[in-house]
Formats: sequence, C-alpha cells, structure tokens
Amino acid sequence: MKEQRHRILCAVCALALVLTAVLAPAAWAADGAGEVQDTAKPTLTTDDAAEMQQADAAVTALTGSDEYEQMSREERLTSALAELDELARKGLVRRDSIRTDEENGIVSFTYRCGVLGGILLTLPDELDEMTFDAGDNGLRAPRDIAQCTPRTAEMPLTDDVRQAAEARQYRENALPETIGRAAIYYAFDNTVNSSRFPYYSYMQGFWEGMGLRTTMNTRVTLSDLRRMNKYDLCILSAHGAYYTYSYGTFRKHTRTEPIILLTEASTLYKDIIYGFDLLAHRIIKLNGLYCVTADFFRNAYRSGQLSNTIIYSETCEFLGVTNSVDESMAEALLAGGARTVLGYVNNVYTVYSRSMLWDTVNHLAMGQTIGRALAHAKDTYGENDIIWYTEQGGRRPHAAAACLVLYGDENARLNVPENFSLEERAEAAEDMLADVLESAA
Repeated sequence: MKEQRHRILCAVCALALVLTAVLAPAAWAADGAGEVQDTAKPTLTTDDAAEMQQADAAVTALTGSDEYEQMSREERLTSALAELDELARKGLVRRDSIRTDEENGIVSFTYRCGVLGGILLTLPDELDEMTFDAGDNGLRAPRDIAQCTPRTAEMPLTDDVRQAAEARQYRENALPETIGRAAIYYAFDNTVNSSRFPYYSYMQGFWEGMGLRTTMNTRVTLSDLRRMNKYDLCILSAHGAYYTYSYGTFRKHTRTEPIILLTEASTLYKDIIYGFDLLAHRIIKLNGLYCVTADFFRNAYRSGQLSNTIIYSETCEFLGVTNSVDESMAEALLAGGARTVLGYVNNVYTVYSRSMLWDTVNHLAMGQTIGRALAHAKDTYGENDIIWYTEQGGRRPHAAAACLVLYGDENARLNVPENFSLEERAEAAEDMLADVLESAA
C-alpha cells in the first residue's frame, strides 16, 4: 500500500514538473503586441538589457533631437506615442502599459522585461520656466551676519581654484573646528553653461568657510545615493516629477508616486548591475536616464544607516501635489535612520528654493536647530513660493503654492561647539571666498 501511495506521489510530482517546464516560459513569452505577464523575474538577463538599450536608443534619439526641443507639448505627445507604438510593434515594450499622464507631463510604459520607463513631455531644462528672478540673485545675506554679503555670486568657480583655496584655508588653520560634513547632490544639469551651478558653488565655498565641510557632487549616480550616510547633511538638488504607471495582467491598476530625476544615463552594463532595483521598480528610466523612487531609499537604508542625517530635498513634488500629498519619500528616509527630512509639496520656483536652502543652512551652521533655521528662512522669504513671488512683483503665479515641510526631529542640529564665534567664522568664510574670487579673476 505504501509503495502504491509512493508511486502516486511520484506521478503527481512528475506532472507538476512537466507543467512547470511547459507553462513557465509561456509566462514570459510575448504575444504579437509585445505584451508579457506581470510575473516577477528574479533578475535581468543580458538579452533583457540589450532589448532595453535598443528601446532607449530610439527614445533618446527622439527626446534628444533638435526637432523634439522645438515641438509644442501636443506635438511631443504625438511623437512619443508614435515612437512607443513602433517599439510595441517590435516587442520591446508592452503595448497595454503605455499611459499618457498629461497633467504631470509624462508618457509611461513598461519594457518587455517588466522594467518601468517613460518619456518626458517637458524637458528638464524647461522645468526652469518655474524660475522668477526679478533681479534677486537668491542669496541674501543672513540678517544676523552683517559682514557676510555674498559678492559676485554669478561667477563660476573652477575645481582648481576651489582646491587651491581649500588647501590655503587648511594651512592657515582659519577654522580649527569642523561643525559637520555636508554633501550637495547636484543633478539639475551637467553644469555646462548652467544658470544654477554658480550659486551652488558659491554656497559650497561659503559653508566651507563656516566650518561645514561641503562636498559638491555634480555627477550624481545611483551608487552615490547609497552612501548618503557618510554625511551629517545631505542636499538633494535635482528635478522631481510625479510618475504614473499601469500594472496588473487581468485587472489593470494605476499608481502615482514621486520620483527624483538623475543625469546618469542608462547603459547595458549598468542595467544588469541595477537589475534587481529596476525589476522591483525602485529605479525607473525616463528619457534613458535613471530616476529613483521612495522604495530605492527604503531598500538602500533598510538597516537604518542614515543615523542622525538631515536630508534636505529641493526636488519638485518630493511630497506629491496639493490634494494628493505623498509622504513616501520622507517616510522611506526616516525609516532608513534619517533624523530629519525636508521637502516640497508641488513644483517650486527655482530662486525661492535656492534662497530657502541658503538661509536654512546658514542658520543651521550658526548653531540653530533645523526647526528654528527653517522658521527663520520662511520668515525671510515667505511661508510658500507664491508669497515670495508676489513680493518680488510677480503678477502671474503658478497654480499651486510650494511649501517646505519638515518631518522628523525639528531639534536636529550640527555639531556647533559652545564656544562658537559667529563673527570669527563669518569673517573666515568671507575672507576665503574673497581669495577664491580674486584668484578666479
């Protein structure tokens, strides 16, 4: 009897193996439209990456062309859909995943292998249309430091000049104490002919002079974002967006979430290296460039490595939009150990954002808590960017105000010693920058 039951079990197991062998490949096979099941793959193969690169080449050829730049938004949408229709015909993207989100300016899609992608209808450089300057360089002197009036902020500082100035500062031992380490993750552009970069160079030099050792990363990679735990203060200076995509095989669903756009271009080798994160939708690709979701940070710092770090995000829609606030980015970073997270709801005016960063970090470096420093910045520049805009004489503000919101511990602060001399550090910061600007001239 036992032998008979054993034979029956063996027969059942054999049948299961046969069915698995027959049906498993079918789960991944594409039909004529290039659509596949949503079954999770363990990792990307070289063939998967090669197919994605083929699709990316077509997408970037479109979005990087002069013709695309000159098109109206409606024309870009038509061109993007036509390109994706052709890629779906070739089986490189899933036809039923193509989704137009005109409100957020993105056409999203899913590659054949299950990775998420998209085409921006508004190019990153055009996001600067949210800029309103009115002659203000965005770097007002801190009201508590009369000596620290920023000068020639529009002058870009070269790496050679900066390194020489930093070396001179260390030799002269102008600042015996270091109050913390900061990193600016600058991913707005490649810094060439940039209208933004000179201001961030200036801020970096000024904060260095106050004893806040500040690193400027102008080629931000996914790997860099996994090492934010090395710093006391991390500043995410990048474009942000709200990404909507479709998922599900038998019943379609949609999900919208904030993403941070990087300037790191996708390659076959990197796609394979980042395969797990791409398939898990922790990383997506827009216009062939990598972007990160909240789950990227949640996974990267799942052991709480961001202990006591202050995260300051300048990205648009970091916390979603009005009537659809999404706190997932802040929650992921706090779960990863961050002590405090600051970010914006809605799209934010460029100069307002830069001014708020300048004032907040200045007063953080003076020994104030992050809560008090943020309150000072809002008192100086306004509770939100529309208040600031109208004070500058603007008459056509954007639809929704952007406000900077703090999550976590508002009492977080840098390691500013009790014998901190405000005047001494301010003078040292100004002297160092004067030397830098004189050398640059």
